[in-house]
Amino acid sequence: MPAPRRSSAFILLSLCLLFASACNRIDISRDDEDASSRGVVEPALLKAARGGDVDAQYRLATRWLTAPEADRNLDEAARWYAAAAELGHAPSQSALGRMLVEGMGLEEPDYVGGRHWLESAMALGDAAAHFELGRLYEAGTGVAADPSRAHTLYRTAAQMGLLNAQHALGHTFESGLGVEVDLDQALHWYHKAADQGFAPAQYTLGDLYRNGKGVERNPSEAVTWVRLAAEQGYAPAQAQLGYMYASGDGVPVRYEEAARWSRAAADQGDPDGCNNLAVLYLKGFGVGQDYDTALEWYREAAQRGHAGAQNMLGSVYLTGHGAERSVEEAQRWWRMAADQDYAPAQYNLGGMYSRDLNPEMTREEAEQWLAKAAEHGHRRAEMELAQLRATPVAEAQPAAVSVR
Repeated sequence: MPAPRRSSAFILLSLCLLFASACNRIDISRDDEDASSRGVVEPALLKAARGGDVDAQYRLATRWLTAPEADRNLDEAARWYAAAAELGHAPSQSALGRMLVEGMGLEEPDYVGGRHWLESAMALGDAAAHFELGRLYEAGTGVAADPSRAHTLYRTAAQMGLLNAQHALGHTFESGLGVEVDLDQALHWYHKAADQGFAPAQYTLGDLYRNGKGVERNPSEAVTWVRLAAEQGYAPAQAQLGYMYASGDGVPVRYEEAARWSRAAADQGDPDGCNNLAVLYLKGFGVGQDYDTALEWYREAAQRGHAGAQNMLGSVYLTGHGAERSVEEAQRWWRMAADQDYAPAQYNLGGMYSRDLNPEMTREEAEQWLAKAAEHGHRRAEMELAQLRATPVAEAQPAAVSVR
């Protein structure tokens, strides 16, 4: 079996590791010339980078990495990060390490090479490298999962002032990842990042105040924090703010605002925003009632992994209202949602047995799905499970179709 093809970035990085001195100064490439002529890269920056200025090489690499899609060039980004990394520039080492572990410009991630550069940057005191390594240890990506190690790395980066590390550290205290659950500490670190304008932390704080977790429930305070994040364009917060306007949680019910914020989130591909819009179009709240458009947004949300939308789409296919009836499609979407531990879908999926909708489903599998839904307090699942268990196998009869 032939070895997988590597991109030119990977080949270049490998050569840099072998011939470090040859990579300290990089000749201008055709891409550099084109970018300079189009104004993507300033000639002065390019000249400084070519002369071995590591800060200029780092900025040039970042320019390539973050350029609009039409101009973005991951190979060039990796090439310039590698040049500065070989000269001991910690931010470039960290950025290069992240590119490698995320597989940017490669056909597959390079965890060994990525960890090499991240650990090198960490040894030089780079906060971002601590954070990126913490993410690897938290997820067990390319390394054995080590929650305690992740917590320690996050703490170091957080104490160095890295906002996303402060947010991550708050999460470790909230969830007990590698440390005892401590909601006071979680709130401390969330606030530290949120007070400095970090949108994900603002959104998380809003969620805690909305649910009364670690603090007294305070819908008004929740809205304040969620709005701060939403106004920065953070899609989950925009979707949440839309939902709060639709439900009147912490703000007066204003469906037009619900639709505005939900659309802002949906336009960024946020599943909750898509689902919010689907519900609003279905009911005609804040927008003209339009079943076809509602179904389009349900489908968009479902395809993006929203369990509630997947469950709804399954019901649409079972009833044939809005789509051609297909029991197979109904089961497929219900199973997606059920696998996410969504109780209504688990109930619908388990109920296919007694309703004689899936001849391949065993009674044992049906009981398992109904039991999962019942564990979440789904009352209909509890009743149907009890009825199924009390009915001898030979006497089990199909029931009327009902979805919820």
